[in-house]
Amino acid sequence: MISCEKILRTVHIDKIRIGFQAYQDGDFLSSIYLPLASARGFLLSKAHGVYIMKEHKIIAVASGSIAQELELTAGDVLLSINGQEINDILDYRWHMAEENLLIEIKKPDNEIWELEVEKDSDEELGLTFAFMSSDRRCTNNCIFCFVDQQPPGLRDSLYIKDDDPYQSFALGNYITLTNLRDVEIDQIIKHRLSPIRISVHSANMELRQMMMGNKKARELFKILDRFHKANLEMHFQVVLCKGINDGYQLDFTIGLLQPLGKSLAIVPVGLTCHRESLYPLEGFTREDAINVIMQVEGWQSQLKDSDGGKFVFLSDEWYVLAGLPVPAYNAYEDFPQLDNGVGMMALFENEFLEEVKKGQKTTPKKIGIITGQAAGDFIYKLAKVFTESFPDITIDIHVIRNDFYGHEVTVSGLITGRDIIAQLKGKVSGLTALFIPENAFRKGTHDMLCGTTLEEVSEALGVNAIIGSSHGGELCNQMRIVSRN
Repeated sequence: MISCEKILRTVHIDKIRIGFQAYQDGDFLSSIYLPLASARGFLLSKAHGVYIMKEHKIIAVASGSIAQELELTAGDVLLSINGQEINDILDYRWHMAEENLLIEIKKPDNEIWELEVEKDSDEELGLTFAFMSSDRRCTNNCIFCFVDQQPPGLRDSLYIKDDDPYQSFALGNYITLTNLRDVEIDQIIKHRLSPIRISVHSANMELRQMMMGNKKARELFKILDRFHKANLEMHFQVVLCKGINDGYQLDFTIGLLQPLGKSLAIVPVGLTCHRESLYPLEGFTREDAINVIMQVEGWQSQLKDSDGGKFVFLSDEWYVLAGLPVPAYNAYEDFPQLDNGVGMMALFENEFLEEVKKGQKTTPKKIGIITGQAAGDFIYKLAKVFTESFPDITIDIHVIRNDFYGHEVTVSGLITGRDIIAQLKGKVSGLTALFIPENAFRKGTHDMLCGTTLEEVSEALGVNAIIGSSHGGELCNQMRIVSRN
């Protein structure tokens, strides 16, 4: 390797740059960047200390972010952070945990900026890069895949099956590990990127292969053991399919996973009415749900007695299907599985009730709230609390039947604009506002699953439709604000 103690900077560089890693007495010091024209004659080999530098184009800058304050814009290029080349999202996320950053940026006119940043360890810069939009796709053929159950004619993104380890760390998605390469496993361990969220479905490797349609599904525990030995935090999920991975198979899965991870979520398989030619699956009944609850709560009691943590949790849907109240707020410990709908109702209720206590004056108004069938009784209960605190307000609850995906689909996140319009046309006149659940929209947009927009719902119903926050306290505040105006 070439030894050097200083970073040599260029004011103008070519489209391709050559990077030299600088070492002294075997310890890494920095990277040195030279224009391609200045590096002729060098071997492009890491073994010889020379390689093509990677550059990452910024495609978006978040409003109000650190990056915006630094006057970074889409089209700028990230060259390095703290003198280190950024190979991929894993490298980038690792650096984001640092509080002091030296960021090297190339502007569109090839001017180089060096920016010093001091921030909290959990604070993001607010940058989105092209490499964060990976084209890694799922190589599985799961018997329960929800994408396969989509009706035709929807936006293209709804038919994409993602299973991208990079997206997992950026967005918290669950991954199956079936397309994870050894070099990626090494990077995850090297950078200590955790928590890692993993779709398991069964600890029986023959059964897991059958359910996922991929022979690489059998390699699960080889990877889990490596992560465990590296002390990485792991969270698991199981999509439970009746008569397949439930019963004693579920017991087997819980028992094998518990020593390795922080938490496990059990969610019921989601079945739409668009399953022609797909693997025959059966929905769970009320009696089934009660049995699953008894089984998992038995594990919770046993594990809590042994090491103090429940480990395995049930999504709220099980309790709704069983006709039982969801557990109390403190039953979910630190809510490790919120993204799987575990404890969502308990947390939402707690947030809502805390905000209701704040009072504030309102004027006589009538508002509406849309929800799915699963949360109907729950929303009625919260609305009653709100109107008792604010007697000037009248609230209409509109429980939407899911004709688009089928009547077995009852969650609010799969409500469509088409069903809302069809079922509420001519029935919501006189409302000051109509709140539609935030999780029914594509994140950051006004677009619903069926392609209908918030504005189209408003126009069709002749009402002011508003996206209602998925945070209980914020929704309560939204309701109070429209009731004051």
